Amino acid sequence: DDLLAHGGEIYPDTHIRRLSDLPKARIVLLDVTPRALIELADGALPTAYARSLARFRYGNGVAKVDFALSGPVPWSAESLRHAPTVHVGGTRAQIARAENSVARGKHAAEPYVLVSQPSIVDPTRAPAGQHALWAYTHVPRGSDNDQTEPITRQIERYAPGFRDVILASASRTARDMAAYNPNHIGGDIAAGDVSMPQLIARPVLSTNPWRTPLPGVYLCSSSTPPGPGVHGLAGYRAALSALRHEYDIREPPELSPTRS
Repeated sequence: DDLLAHGGEIYPDTHIRRLSDLPKARIVLLDVTPRALIELADGALPTAYARSLARFRYGNGVAKVDFALSGPVPWSAESLRHAPTVHVGGTRAQIARAENSVARGKHAAEPYVLVSQPSIVDPTRAPAGQHALWAYTHVPRGSDNDQTEPITRQIERYAPGFRDVILASASRTARDMAAYNPNHIGGDIAAGDVSMPQLIARPVLSTNPWRTPLPGVYLCSSSTPPGPGVHGLAGYRAALSALRHEYDIREPPELSPTRS
């Protein structure tokens, strides 16, 4: 709504195959991975820069399951029944064991699971009296292993009776995630391996990694600093760089809500 109010336009279901498919613009911000940038540039990137992007490594994937529930999750811990997001993993040692299994290319027997209960705070996400829940867990990149049962079993450990409230479920493997979004390479939703070298050079070693060698083209995805997370800082930093280099605007604009 804010974008439209400021004269923006949205084009859903539009596959952009190369930058030349876009209308003429002074600034282009690309929320894509380095691999997609190479494809979009269609040979226009300098050779050395393109080679650096091609060396960018992608991490392991995720498998996701959506659940339709007849009622709330019967968490043993009462406070979790009011939490929009729950990280299910057990002890620190159990979480480490699960994540180490994935790092070795194996599926964890007792996976670390991120659980979201959106209908806890937004009842319109499900029919009256019912609930929606989605969860994902880490899996080896490119996995086609359905994680419905491991995820269900892990939630059931901390919410006995969870199976009894499941009306239906829909699963996406890591391979499905990649097919759904070409930026989720191998099912990697973090837009690149989160390792120490790639936190320093993300996606290339530069004091301004958001700016590409192409005039007016900036990379604003989680493939740039500070990396993945629910923070929006990659886009914010890319926007500041674009304003500075394209319009010589050096002071960050005021973005906080204002009262009329």
